[in-house]
Amino acid sequence: MATPSEWQKQIEHVCMASDIPRVDLLLVQSDWGHCAIPALKQISPEIPWHSLFTGTPEENLLEQAPLLIRLNLAHWQHRAWLEQLMTHCATDARLLVAISPLPFDALSHALQALSQMKWGGQPGLLRFYDPRIFPLLISSILSDEQRIQYLLPVSYWTWLDRDDQPQWRRGAGQARGNIDMPPFVELSDEQCDLIGCISDAQQMLNGGEFDHLEDSKEERFALLYRLAVQAGKENYFGKLDDYVKGTSLVNS
Repeated sequence: MATPSEWQKQIEHVCMASDIPRVDLLLVQSDWGHCAIPALKQISPEIPWHSLFTGTPEENLLEQAPLLIRLNLAHWQHRAWLEQLMTHCATDARLLVAISPLPFDALSHALQALSQMKWGGQPGLLRFYDPRIFPLLISSILSDEQRIQYLLPVSYWTWLDRDDQPQWRRGAGQARGNIDMPPFVELSDEQCDLIGCISDAQQMLNGGEFDHLEDSKEERFALLYRLAVQAGKENYFGKLDDYVKGTSLVNS
């Protein structure tokens, strides 16, 4: 198991190698019980931040908003705050980290657009910034055309997985100016069902009833997710826990 400080060292090394002397954090504040904004405003030099709820009906819910925060690694105050966030939030699935060549305003605009979805003509919020959702979203749920939109704004994405191991995904970010982004992501019924399966599998993982299945939380989640997808394809409408218990994969 990697420590948050080891992950921070990796991030700082990649920033230096990429000639990008800063790091951008997506902080998930929902159900946290804290609000990062008062602390952000106290740090000097000033830390740029942006709420992804800006311009939405939830705009005033700053204590619940996902925040984009840019830290300059040349300032020890920013590095100290990065260390605090890594220590207190990284292992709680609250941090998705971007290393991006874009100016802050351009990155804010791009990531806010990527958090807006439409499904069946209805608008909604796509929680791509949740590190429990992001890996599957980017690897298998989005179409190729949609996936590239999440890779264009960054040189790298990185997060801690459920076993607290740093994971990295290379982006496609080369531009250092504004980039064109669609105003929202159009999701199909199947894509929304798969995102729902992530939530279902995570709930079962958190419940602890299937802790005996695999030593690794990531492997356990992968199994539960696969079974949740299978249940959906079979049009199973009962309790998902019961479905999982009745499968040969669990009973073997």
